[in-house]
Amino acid sequence: MADTLCVDIGNFSTLSAVVSGRENTEVFKMRSLIFDATQSGECRDAVHPADSPLITVGGKTYKLGRHAKGYTGFLSAVEAGKSRADIILPILLANTPDGFEGVVKMLVPSRNELQEKLIAVGILGTHSFTTKAEGKEISAIANFTNIEFVRETDSAAKFAYESGVVSPDDVVLCIDIGGGTTNVVVATYEDDVFNVIFRKSYDNSGGIQLAQAIANTDVIKSLNREFEITKIMDAITEGKTHIGNRTDYSFAAVWESSVNVWFDGLLSRIMSACDKQLDEVTQILWCGGGSEIIRDRVQNQPGNLFLDNPQETNIRGLIHSAKPQLRIAA
Repeated sequence: MADTLCVDIGNFSTLSAVVSGRENTEVFKMRSLIFDATQSGECRDAVHPADSPLITVGGKTYKLGRHAKGYTGFLSAVEAGKSRADIILPILLANTPDGFEGVVKMLVPSRNELQEKLIAVGILGTHSFTTKAEGKEISAIANFTNIEFVRETDSAAKFAYESGVVSPDDVVLCIDIGGGTTNVVVATYEDDVFNVIFRKSYDNSGGIQLAQAIANTDVIKSLNREFEITKIMDAITEGKTHIGNRTDYSFAAVWESSVNVWFDGLLSRIMSACDKQLDEVTQILWCGGGSEIIRDRVQNQPGNLFLDNPQETNIRGLIHSAKPQLRIAA
């Protein structure tokens, strides 16, 4: 039986796991940052933790993960281009074991036939690569035989039904707040068939929009220096209200008001867009790493449910779908 590499390349973090039969590895988490270190000896000779490996493939060397931001010219995955196979390939290989042969299941915010064809051309086939991490250099080979694209948020909502978190009788509104994109689906699950009756995506509306709003406040501008949005995103994700290790670079004074303005605007757009389906909705499901920001505001309201470990909900659904489903004989 072929193995499956499940991957969720988000605007903030990349999550991946390998499924073999009914078993899977732990979910590997890495910041979605990349730096072309092909011509940078300083970077190649540096220390490479497990979550910031160095990958050499196709004659190029890439520094991945949180340590990539230590080098001038690093990019987030979305800035580099999540539709570019040359960028996606080293990210996929970061958690691909030597000798892997099988399918890639990749979460995407929306389907795009042309982009998917371009990705497939660059991904499919056999790849020889080298990984440097934890003081070890490992030469490996992997054969990606096929690639399947699965809509994120669909994955989370379907998994909520199939894992018994919500009843098949429920009509769910699933709001997936990511680092960059917020996705919304209204779905049903009738006669073991998952069906989406409404879908919409909002680009640049997740945690990154909140970080940009904070960066534009008078409080931050008064510090008289420019801060990379990724550093403000790091602070938000870590539950801090100051940037980096400098407690004097604080945005605590504008945190609550910034969250309120961002979330109220986002929620207003969502509810307006799916107004025709709201009468049918019986459960609102919240997932995505960005949902942690507003958990305290809505989790105790009737009809609202936060899925466990919301940042991993989509990839958990993808892992579930990659396993052979057990059938009960009639």
